[in-house]
Amino acid sequence: KARAEAAGKPIHGFETIDKQIGILAGLPDDVQLVFLRETLKDYENAATKLDEMVEAWARGDVATLDRVTIKEMKEASPALYQAVLVDRNTDWANQIQTLLEGSGTAFIAVGAAHLTGDDSVQAILQKRGVTVEAAQ
Repeated sequence: KARAEAAGKPIHGFETIDKQIGILAGLPDDVQLVFLRETLKDYENAATKLDEMVEAWARGDVATLDRVTIKEMKEASPALYQAVLVDRNTDWANQIQTLLEGSGTAFIAVGAAHLTGDDSVQAILQKRGVTVEAAQ
């Protein structure tokens, strides 16, 4: 971000922090409790889990990324998975398609959980006919 700002590049977020908090606050109480419990459960292992994610990302190991980032959430609470990943990924895919209709080059950075599985940003775009390629 600092390099983009220094180069005078425009920076745009797909959503605001208020929107992110609103997504979580808008969930039913039982789903919010699942989210809180999952977050607290992972707190002690956060550094190890982050290292595993980074290593998997560097290797292009999508199966490990899927297991580490979304599998537990999807199993613990399909409603949480839908709100935190699927709905947001769909919104972001809409915004990316709008960007693609314009000109120039855009750099997009999202968390690893948004880039794995059948509901990933790129999977949604691909289902819509957008050509998607994995970088080598």
